[in-house]
Amino acid sequence: MKNRPIRIRAAALALFALTQPACSQAWPEADLLIRNATLISPERAAPLENAWVSVSDGRITALGTGIPTVRANRTIDADDSYLIPGLIDSHVHLYHATGLRARYTEDYAALYRGYMEQQPRSFLFHGFTTVIELNADAETNARFEAAPLHPHLVHCGQGIALSDGFMALELEGAPVGGAYPGYLIDSYANGFIPEGANPAAHTPEAVVASVVRQGGQCVKLYYEEALWWPGGAPDFRLPSAAIVRDVVSEAHAVNLPVLLHATTPAGHEFALETGVDILAHGMWEWTGQTFTDPHPAADTADIARREARSQIAMQPTIQTIRNTASLFDPAVLEAPQWADVVPAAYLDYLRGDAQVQREQFLAMFGDMIAEGSDAENMGAAQTAFLDRYKNLIWDMYVENARFLFGSDTAVGGFGWASPPGLAGYWEMRNWVDAGISLPTLFRSLTIDNAAAFGLADEVGTIEPGKRADLLILRASPLRDVAAYDQIETVILEGEVIDRAVLSARSGAAGGH
Repeated sequence: MKNRPIRIRAAALALFALTQPACSQAWPEADLLIRNATLISPERAAPLENAWVSVSDGRITALGTGIPTVRANRTIDADDSYLIPGLIDSHVHLYHATGLRARYTEDYAALYRGYMEQQPRSFLFHGFTTVIELNADAETNARFEAAPLHPHLVHCGQGIALSDGFMALELEGAPVGGAYPGYLIDSYANGFIPEGANPAAHTPEAVVASVVRQGGQCVKLYYEEALWWPGGAPDFRLPSAAIVRDVVSEAHAVNLPVLLHATTPAGHEFALETGVDILAHGMWEWTGQTFTDPHPAADTADIARREARSQIAMQPTIQTIRNTASLFDPAVLEAPQWADVVPAAYLDYLRGDAQVQREQFLAMFGDMIAEGSDAENMGAAQTAFLDRYKNLIWDMYVENARFLFGSDTAVGGFGWASPPGLAGYWEMRNWVDAGISLPTLFRSLTIDNAAAFGLADEVGTIEPGKRADLLILRASPLRDVAAYDQIETVILEGEVIDRAVLSARSGAAGGH
């Protein structure tokens, strides 16, 4: 915290006390006044010191410096702490509980329920006042929004699965329409038409309309080659470029951005060809190379370079790789922050019954990844894999790639390093470890995410008219990434929430 001369502060407070009664009749009245803050907002070239912000009806109404020109029902003296916009995580999956599977424990139902009750508060605990679900489930959304305290939820509706694509393959023969009623038939590639289906209900126009009916504000597509599938994946279809271009055209006609799940060179090349807006992951699978090759082949590096110079934005989701690597890093579950984001019983489960995942992973993938597929060798291979990916992200960063912040919380699959809120903080640290600057990270967490998803009129900056989603931090996020874990107060649509209340330690998941 910065130091100011005590005489100046005392004089300013005295002047405020003397002038308030005489002027108060002319001053507008607000619900909330935050004063004596250092305001950091991404549209500003520099922090605004000694700032004040007023809030009414959940909206920012005014701001300035020095003596406030409003009076309020409640005043917070920030005492030179830092006031920033609420953060946006633009890649979450609210139906997953990190590391939890029914086959690992007899207490699955109770553990899942406790995790989900705490989940919304854990996002808020780490400053995420808006989260974007990329593959929405209506029941999960309703549960999340019924929580007494929860971030604002934006979603893409249900992800658009191809009738004979990878997502259908995962259903193991069950009808695709049962799990994905808004599935897409690829008419350009003689796509599979399920028995009794009306192809007209599964065109690009129809599937985008389905997303809109679900309340979706973005569209999610998939280019998943399943190169990791043990023994090679069974036959399934990848989307044609023509059908994806049609989906993009229909989505853009109703002002929805299109995201593509892809992690391979072919998938990222496909994104460049089809005009999607956002890649939901980086390119961490390098075909034709070993798992630990430190540098991409020339053609892979060229795709990354062209992508960085294009208009496509990308969510690096480095923590997704760390989630798998957590199987071989005992220190992950020793981090003290766990106690703030999951119930104690859940953490006990991760440290106990969930540990069986390690041997299962080794049995399935060990020979594919590392020589001498024991835990030590696998841990070294996972570290090398992570390091090479961070190097690729750095290479794209220096080419001015457009990165959007998304954590992929809670990613499925093996591992347990994707807890709500905390995985987002770890992702911030991943970005900094990869060499991304703190100002770039800050913009991505705020205005860049807001602009990419059509939310810039509501959130992303501290300006009059915007929703009053704000954070008070003890340190500057432009100086140290650790500032994002030094939150004092969360303000959610004008409601002031002490951070400690949001912790799982408080036992307040069921109430407020």
